[in-house]
Amino acid sequence: MKLVLSILIVIVVQICVVAQPTYFPPNFSDIWETENPSNLGWCDTAIEKMNDFHTESNTKAFIILKNGKIAFEAYYNNHEVTTPWYWASAGKTMTANLIGIAQSEGLIDINNPTSDYLGEEWTVCSENQEANITVRHQLTMTTGLDYFVSNQNCTDPSCLQYLNDPDEEWYYHNAPYTLLSEVISNASGQSYTSYTNERLASKLGFIGLWSDSGANKLFFSTGRGMARFGLYMMANGEWDGTQVFEDEAYFQAMINPSQTINESYGYLWWLNGKESYRLPGTTLTFDGSIVPDAPDDMYVAIGKNGQICMVVPSEDLVIIRMGDNPDASLVPLDYLKGLWSQYEALNCSNSIKKNDLSNVEIWPRLTSNYLHFTSDVAIDRIDILDKSGRIVLSVGDIDVLDVGILQNGIYFTRVIIGAQSMTKRIMKVN
Repeated sequence: MKLVLSILIVIVVQICVVAQPTYFPPNFSDIWETENPSNLGWCDTAIEKMNDFHTESNTKAFIILKNGKIAFEAYYNNHEVTTPWYWASAGKTMTANLIGIAQSEGLIDINNPTSDYLGEEWTVCSENQEANITVRHQLTMTTGLDYFVSNQNCTDPSCLQYLNDPDEEWYYHNAPYTLLSEVISNASGQSYTSYTNERLASKLGFIGLWSDSGANKLFFSTGRGMARFGLYMMANGEWDGTQVFEDEAYFQAMINPSQTINESYGYLWWLNGKESYRLPGTTLTFDGSIVPDAPDDMYVAIGKNGQICMVVPSEDLVIIRMGDNPDASLVPLDYLKGLWSQYEALNCSNSIKKNDLSNVEIWPRLTSNYLHFTSDVAIDRIDILDKSGRIVLSVGDIDVLDVGILQNGIYFTRVIIGAQSMTKRIMKVN
């Protein structure tokens, strides 16, 4: 048995590990530095297979960012780098950001009744029932409004009927979400597109457009526009040294479980690494993580027909996919798993079998002092990352790690073996 590593040694090793700085492309520019795939251990045969995967699955734009640089970018089916495309429900995550920005400006309080911003009788609920619905409930899909109505996209008051009290049920109900755009417009006195571009998109160096599609609103941008948004998220709301998103507490709440019914849902973001999840169109709860092979700290914007913005802070990774329908599901989890498998397969320099990583165990996931590690093969490095993806501890191959010096909270433990890594969520408590 290896000795427990002392706090002093942990700190010394941590200082020796320097994370590669994140690159940000110039605003409103075609210039975007690239990363040579060979430097990442990717091989041509795996890239060709990935191209075939996207051609066959109706992809139009596909981008991989590593540390902010473009490691892979391709366009299919007559799509081009300058062609805008809709985000579908992936645009919900843009709305979640805008609500947080409006709150930091004092325009909105998410704990206030929605009627403060939409006026009374925006539903046909009773006065007390309507007053209990807050902006937070719209962000978390827990309004309690009836999802058995004939049109779940309808935002007319007659379509917004009482079913149960807020927070009692989680259901992917589009209409209450859609009305968040009116909350922002009414609170700011600006059009939704104007507020989006002025407060967020233009600060990231791109322009987007909200367009009406029936009762819904769809956000349009290029694939690189979505990539800029994903990079900003990976950087914890920062862009090239400027903190665009100032409310750290809201930002972290956005990408962590927002309620206890669907652990895999934050403020309109889908979260990996949780013990269970729910899907649109059902109240069933499924065991396990949405993408079991992917790192626990991954969170994803997902829209109809496979519009995807995948963010993995522990790997400095953003993956963007836009296109037509890859399968028939509202949340294409099987396709998302396939995307991750394609990404993992790119690394041809990996001499460790995937099964070896599955045999790595980290325990307990709730700890006050010590983390234990078991593995069939030697571990090259263990990193402890905070919620924003910053390395706070880093050590070599050990059996037991003293984490007593860390403040209480959520962390991610990344185990690196060869060219592969595995990330698991832990919580430090007293």
